[in-house]
Amino acid sequence: MILFMAVLAVVLLLLQRYTSAKALYRIYYDCEPSKHLVAPGETFMLTTTVENQKRMMVPFIRMVEQFPPNITLYVKADEIFYGSKDVELTSRFYMMPNQVYARQMEASFPERGCYHLRPAIIYGGDYLGLEENEEYYPVQQEIVVIPRSVDCPALERTLGNYLGDVSVQRFILEDPMLTVGFREYTGREPLRSVSWTQSARSGKMMVKNYDHTVDLSVSVLLNIKTDYLTEESEKRIEDCYRLVRAVCETLEKKRIQYNFFTNASISGFAGTWSDIGEGLGDSHFRYVMEGLGRAINYAVCDFSVVLNKVYHRAERSSSFIIITPYEDAEWQEELNRLRRRSYGSPCVLTPDILGKELHENGEVSA
Repeated sequence: MILFMAVLAVVLLLLQRYTSAKALYRIYYDCEPSKHLVAPGETFMLTTTVENQKRMMVPFIRMVEQFPPNITLYVKADEIFYGSKDVELTSRFYMMPNQVYARQMEASFPERGCYHLRPAIIYGGDYLGLEENEEYYPVQQEIVVIPRSVDCPALERTLGNYLGDVSVQRFILEDPMLTVGFREYTGREPLRSVSWTQSARSGKMMVKNYDHTVDLSVSVLLNIKTDYLTEESEKRIEDCYRLVRAVCETLEKKRIQYNFFTNASISGFAGTWSDIGEGLGDSHFRYVMEGLGRAINYAVCDFSVVLNKVYHRAERSSSFIIITPYEDAEWQEELNRLRRRSYGSPCVLTPDILGKELHENGEVSA
């Protein structure tokens, strides 16, 4: 009997050591968001997947997933720990051989920004529950939250009046049925605009420059440069991002093509976002919005540099919408020069317009 108990103890000890050492062998983890570009407060799904790719069961797994501190997870409250640096979600389960554990949960972020999912820590136990091994599983996923939308009738009137005046002036000053030249086909123009004769001569697709009421385009310029970064100036910069979204949404709604220039810097983005060419449609809009979501409140250059670049690229009688935290005397000279290439004066928007409606309705005292 004593011998049997001794052999059993040795077997259990070997089994404990083996299962402890192999508990997390061929265990794989991943967390995938259903959307990578969302609005503040918009819910998306996070799908967590844990896969056991070995022929041995894992009797105990404790999984601690880490998320950015301001995320909202729609799960049971007793499973979540809200810390100052991150949010931890703990799950406990066991896994049979070759089993896949999958869980979906809703999540959202309240504010604009670029958020990176944090590594997960998985603890694997042995059959006897005496030891735990741990393994870190990095996650290369990010969610970009674009600026909040703007509901401001004063802004709608200002943009409507400006775009209406520009359209009328282009129609009056230039005959919409007159072909004034040719330019290379970009893929966005309708086939009726293609000049087949000119295309045959040049050896590449060319389109006619005419019908200016249809081909109206606008340059959107964003400035975030301020003298000092204070709490007030940072709030105004955030409002500028919201204004850019409102302007782009208006241009998309009116089917007006636009390009985009800024001195704002962004995080974790491979493309050239500070200078986006003319375009229209969902892909173009999302490209601009992703940059706004990634933007940090650091200007790579003075706004006068941006205005000077736009001036040299602008065609005759262009249209400009400028969004800036404050109007600054330092770049007024460049603005005046740009004004000479514009239909009238460029439309300059500051965050003050967001409070204009409240003042007009008497909701805020002067």
